[in-house]
Amino acid sequence: MRVADTASDKPPTSPRRGLGRALRLRLAIGWYVARRLGPWLLGVTVYAVLATIVIRWEERRAGQTPADFTAALYGVCAQLFFEFDTLPPTPLARVIYFISPLVGVVLIAEGLLKVGSSLIDPASRVKVLGEIVSSQMHQHIVLCGLGHVGFRVLSELRRLGEDVVCVERDEKAGFVDQVRALGIPVHIGDARRDDLIKAAGVERAKAIVCATNDDLANLEIALDAKRMNPDVRVVMRMFDQRLAGKVGGALELDQSFSTSAVAAPLIAIQATEDGVHAAYRLDDVVRVTAEVTVGTRFAESTVHAFEGAAPCRVVGRRPAGEAAFHPAAAADALRAGDVLMVDTSAVDLPAVRYRLGG
Repeated sequence: MRVADTASDKPPTSPRRGLGRALRLRLAIGWYVARRLGPWLLGVTVYAVLATIVIRWEERRAGQTPADFTAALYGVCAQLFFEFDTLPPTPLARVIYFISPLVGVVLIAEGLLKVGSSLIDPASRVKVLGEIVSSQMHQHIVLCGLGHVGFRVLSELRRLGEDVVCVERDEKAGFVDQVRALGIPVHIGDARRDDLIKAAGVERAKAIVCATNDDLANLEIALDAKRMNPDVRVVMRMFDQRLAGKVGGALELDQSFSTSAVAAPLIAIQATEDGVHAAYRLDDVVRVTAEVTVGTRFAESTVHAFEGAAPCRVVGRRPAGEAAFHPAAAADALRAGDVLMVDTSAVDLPAVRYRLGG
């Protein structure tokens, strides 16, 4: 599935919601910079004030009239930025003037470099912005694993308009760059680490999807998520469907699934019948969603009459000559050549097609 196909599937965000989210993101970035620079700026301020007090005290002790506090403070700050002025006459004040540029390098340059590098370096910027965006999300979905299954789950969640935060162990995995290009934060690392799924916001999330290719990892992630947020809905992928059923029931997880077990009924029915779009197992019965064509037998009848005569439910109708399906109403008249989308059991599909006369 191409990313271009999925990028436009997400319902448009309302302007008010988009504006509010953008404002919160800008404020969060500002708070991040202030929080990272805060200790360094505080250190510079404390040093400048203390140095000013010592210089003025030294000048008084030497019998000189010190400059007013503001002027002396400005002189110390100038030294921090390598703006040399006339040296003071007292020895201690001169020492402070020589030390101040070194303090400026340590307190200012190092602080700016640490914060600046995290926002200028591409790899660091992606990580920092991902953490900031994740911190602003509430009632979102955490998706662990960006393999083929995870990426397709993500595509469907975007179609539903859900906010998603992803966790992927391998930064070089095929879909990481594509997902980030969509503006979705991706945290790199092992989702079994508490700090990583906390950074993804599992404590504020409404659901977590464990879709890695490791059954034990998915189970551990699910248990950790429930421990951190007992109200979070957990959907867990497991290759062993029998184990999935036992684990889901025993540990009170919300849903567990096996991709092979989900796909098997669809593959089997598609090998024997045309026009099958989906298949699922309900208890021990495989049900399908499939196309059936209206023949002359039910022409001029209605959807309600057909449902009464055949073991199925009509979920959509495509009139002859049209390209798209429409919701079907019970009173809709059927015409020869119309195509119906029906929900029925796999074993009843041939009988449904026979009765419809297509």
